[in-house]
Amino acid sequence: MTEQVVIRKPDWAIDPAKMQSMADEDIDKKRKKLDEIAKTPLEKVSLQTLKDFEEVLGADDPLGYFLFIKHVSTNKEQRDAADEIEKDVRKFFNEIWGRKDLYDVIVQLEPEMESLEPEERTLLDKTIKEFRHRGAALDDDKRKEFLEIANNITVLQSDFGRVLNEITTTIPFTIEELEGVPPPVYENLEKEGNRYLCPLDYPVYFPVVNYAKNPETRKKMMIVSYQKGGKENSERLSDALALRERQSKLLGHSNFAEYVISRKMAKTPQRVIDFMNDLKERLTPLSEKENLRMRELKARELNTTLEDTKIELWDIFYYHEMLKKGKYAVDQNEVKEYFPASQVVEGVLEVYQTVLNLEFVEAEKPNIWHEDVREFKVIDKTNGQTLGVFYLDLYPRDGKFKHYAVWGLMDRRVKDGKAYLPMCAMVSNYEKPTKDKPSLLTHDDVETFFHEFGHLMHIICNRANYARFGLDGVLPDFIETPSMMFENWAWKEEVLSKLSGHYKDPKQKLPSELLKRMIDAKLLNVGTLQLRQVAYSLIDMFYHTERVDDTSEVFRRLFGEITGYEMLDEVRMDAGFGHFMNTGYTAGYYSYLWSKAYAEDVFTKFEENGFMNSKIGTEYRQKILAPGGSLDPDKMVKSFLGREMNNDAFMKSLGLDGK
Repeated sequence: MTEQVVIRKPDWAIDPAKMQSMADEDIDKKRKKLDEIAKTPLEKVSLQTLKDFEEVLGADDPLGYFLFIKHVSTNKEQRDAADEIEKDVRKFFNEIWGRKDLYDVIVQLEPEMESLEPEERTLLDKTIKEFRHRGAALDDDKRKEFLEIANNITVLQSDFGRVLNEITTTIPFTIEELEGVPPPVYENLEKEGNRYLCPLDYPVYFPVVNYAKNPETRKKMMIVSYQKGGKENSERLSDALALRERQSKLLGHSNFAEYVISRKMAKTPQRVIDFMNDLKERLTPLSEKENLRMRELKARELNTTLEDTKIELWDIFYYHEMLKKGKYAVDQNEVKEYFPASQVVEGVLEVYQTVLNLEFVEAEKPNIWHEDVREFKVIDKTNGQTLGVFYLDLYPRDGKFKHYAVWGLMDRRVKDGKAYLPMCAMVSNYEKPTKDKPSLLTHDDVETFFHEFGHLMHIICNRANYARFGLDGVLPDFIETPSMMFENWAWKEEVLSKLSGHYKDPKQKLPSELLKRMIDAKLLNVGTLQLRQVAYSLIDMFYHTERVDDTSEVFRRLFGEITGYEMLDEVRMDAGFGHFMNTGYTAGYYSYLWSKAYAEDVFTKFEENGFMNSKIGTEYRQKILAPGGSLDPDKMVKSFLGREMNNDAFMKSLGLDGK
């Protein structure tokens, strides 16, 4: 039977002056409904009580898209309003989960848990655990302290992110200082005299640190980037760490990492630390060999002795690209000519439609917040049902989020027989097209597009009945698995033939011999590059298991100890590292490598049966994506693979098989 669906329509042009009053009104309405639930006589608490509670939390419009406006609106007044609303909303949810009267009502259902249907049983279990996790079961004094701490953290997180979104820093360079950087990267930038004003946006930052022949240019670009957020953001992070530590102690945990990870797949901080230290031991010998190879290259270039040659942090990507070009004849600037953004987008969409057995229908009259944005409706080709709506916002602009991410604006939920469909957006910062040249993507950009689009599909393909099981309800150390798995498609010739086409002659596909050389170079400097991920993960764990007085000093010291690459004293990378302040990734940066282990194993089924196999893709959609956060990830993976998960494919992907 075809379900009746509701597609909601955000008002992107809303008057900023009305946003706060609408948010206040929605919060007041929710609070009144919650007050009614809290008054339920304990002997009359039923499954419907739980459903009513979930509906209050799950009805996310307009609050869902108001929070998103902060990251993409071209109207600063809208962004300012959204920033204040975000704080109010997060404080309101802190309040909800800290309410003992609500907890006392819902917990009455705990003895009936095993008698419930699977999805309702999981809903009840997660709801009760969330109350306890957020302090509702504490005595009054501790509960009030926990709530006050949570609200303070909310403000710190919001302010931390806002600072990064609003950065407009530029660095002036002469054309001589930019030697080696492809001219299209900078020739359309604003100038100050004879100097180009280079922003820190990725389409400029990466080409400069990758290709500028002058080491001082690379150094200056990297150091300024690693100072984003400044002393104020370092202080916000430090304050947040102290507050999180107190939160965890109030709930009887040894540290914040234990408090957070106890509800994740990893279960304990020690298991995460052991996983990372094992990778560190395996990757370090590779990194040391790679360092020697880069030193030899630098010594030859600068005509210095090997003993006097040191690879600095700002040298790594420059010599990485030089090695790739010299040893494997892979020039990223040549490669990107085959990947105009328009062709890549259509190709990636075609791949996902084929593999997952879906149809994407672009809106003829899109409801969008900027002219660059595109809107699509998603249809399940197996039954013709509409699954949801997604947006693509691909190019940088002032005031916009600076990284790559996906937002779930509104989660799927079912109420009164109607399915309120999910809505989500992919936000990227690819090179902008100009009047003379289209936007061209590196192969890394293509891989990133596959990754982020995987998050979109995780949201869209959700078939759970409750908003609790949307993307935010997926265990954080599994959440990257579906997106990471789809990165593999970016390395298949059949796929690249669909989404490549030289920007001067679209019929000219990425040459097979060039792709072969790219594949040969895939593990180039894998030890060096993956050790950075290990370092970020272990720094995150240190922040959340030990007392930290100076977050910048700790970041620099541990990064150097783990990777072998020294960070200068003026660097404070912690101040711009959004993951450390993002609720989903606090004591959770390890999730990237943890999820990758699952992603590579899940992909083996596609390798065995065909990576464009719609039958396998549909099974994957139904068994991995459709449950959202309603099922245990290990059980989903076992159901899909027909066996327990193992790390063999993961180790092979890092060049560590047999090591």
